[in-house]
Amino acid sequence: MKKRSLPNSKKKRSILYDKKMRAEERIQYGDMFFNEARYVEAAEFYRKASFAEGMERLRVIAKEEGDSFLFELASKGSEDGQDPRVWEELGKRAFELKKYSHAIRAFRKAGNTALLEQAELEFKGAVHSGKA
Repeated sequence: MKKRSLPNSKKKRSILYDKKMRAEERIQYGDMFFNEARYVEAAEFYRKASFAEGMERLRVIAKEEGDSFLFELASKGSEDGQDPRVWEELGKRAFELKKYSHAIRAFRKAGNTALLEQAELEFKGAVHSGKA
């Protein structure tokens, strides 16, 4: 495939839901979005192509960045998405990065009430100080 520019949202939908599109092409589009750090869009293409390796790369990035939304998106159907320990580690990373809303979400998924309460307190403090 020759080098393509990223499609606009209308073109992206058209490509994503084209029944004739091969998985390899969807993966290539996913890689294009991935290389531009547009991870949610990459996930859409990887999921449609059933590209487990791409979803794993996204899970790694989500864990590094403490991004609970991306992690959940990239974890659908994976063991990681069901593992409370993985969610707790993600929450700790998000907390460390002061991404308190992501930490709250992750600690809820992990079922860790103590860390959830701590993250909620930090979030409230950040909101009141204008740093959220």
